[in-house]
Amino acid sequence: MTQHDVVKRYRIATQLCVGLCAILFGAAFGSGGALADRLLTDMAGHSVRVPDKVTRIATVGPVPVLNSFVFAMGEANSIVNGLPPNLGGPRWRFQYIVAPGLDQKPVIQGGDGVSLEALAAAAPDVVLTMDARTVDLAQRAHVAAVFLSWRQPEDVKAVMRLLGELYAKPAAAEAYNRYFDEVLAEVGARVARIPEDRRPRVLYAGLRSMTQPHQIAEWWIARAGGRSVTDDGRTAEALHFTIEQLLAWDPEVLIVGGPDEVAEAYRDSRLSGVAAVRTRRVYAVPMGVHLWGNRTIEQPLTVLWAAKLFHPETFGDVDVPREVASFYKRFFNADLTPSQIGEILAGRIPRSDVRAFSPRGRPDAKD
Repeated sequence: MTQHDVVKRYRIATQLCVGLCAILFGAAFGSGGALADRLLTDMAGHSVRVPDKVTRIATVGPVPVLNSFVFAMGEANSIVNGLPPNLGGPRWRFQYIVAPGLDQKPVIQGGDGVSLEALAAAAPDVVLTMDARTVDLAQRAHVAAVFLSWRQPEDVKAVMRLLGELYAKPAAAEAYNRYFDEVLAEVGARVARIPEDRRPRVLYAGLRSMTQPHQIAEWWIARAGGRSVTDDGRTAEALHFTIEQLLAWDPEVLIVGGPDEVAEAYRDSRLSGVAAVRTRRVYAVPMGVHLWGNRTIEQPLTVLWAAKLFHPETFGDVDVPREVASFYKRFFNADLTPSQIGEILAGRIPRSDVRAFSPRGRPDAKD
């Protein structure tokens, strides 16, 4: 072999090497020069490697709450799993209205926990969870898990910023956060002018269980210009009480979990002397993609609704149904009918819509 042949072969080998490197480099890097896999810091402080483009999300734990975050990012179609079996009924129908086809998605969790097999089969890019144990479970299934935390009411904005980073849609996250701040500022400015003695005593509770179910109610009741009778500096998420305690509180406004509990409150002779019952101020909390009295992306709507309920004269110009329609269109891309908006605000299921949403591919785990 001549020296010319050696040089020629060397040049060919070099060109092949450069070409192969270019292919490998292109596979590892996006068109903008960023790594196809990114590192994200979740709300537990963990560095999580996620794909450059996230298109498949599994929500594990408090599924409806997690779904509501994803809905607000405009990414309902990215959810790969359905609601747990105990949440498959028409009460949760607005999850299916916002995310058509959700009731056909495989179920990956039930009463016995999460099915690893079902999780792996769903093939999500990322698992979203509020449960540290689920992070470990996802790792065993070789799936990236992003931990979200909602301890304080305004943590919702931090959650949205993180999802904005995950989906590479920071503008969508900030649009929601601006709306949150604007609504709270507007309501707050009006409430600030209301004397303390004109702010009603309010109880948000499940009458059947005699429980105030979520600590966040202390926040939205106060923001809406009410005085929560359970706001005693508690740290527990749920607060149990007796009928005697309820009578001693004597709430002027009673907000319960549904229209059936409203009827029960008026029928219960033990409650006949309670101010809210005497003045017919017992209301069902609205129910959209989640129950408004609990943690939900709809929290600004909760504050608006409650403020008008507590102080109709101060918030007389607030058109709550129109606000609901605007919110669902703007953040969920869902066009609601007046009837659907009425159903949300009444917290009821229409008699004409009693079909059960039967999730497909349910894992062996029972609920």
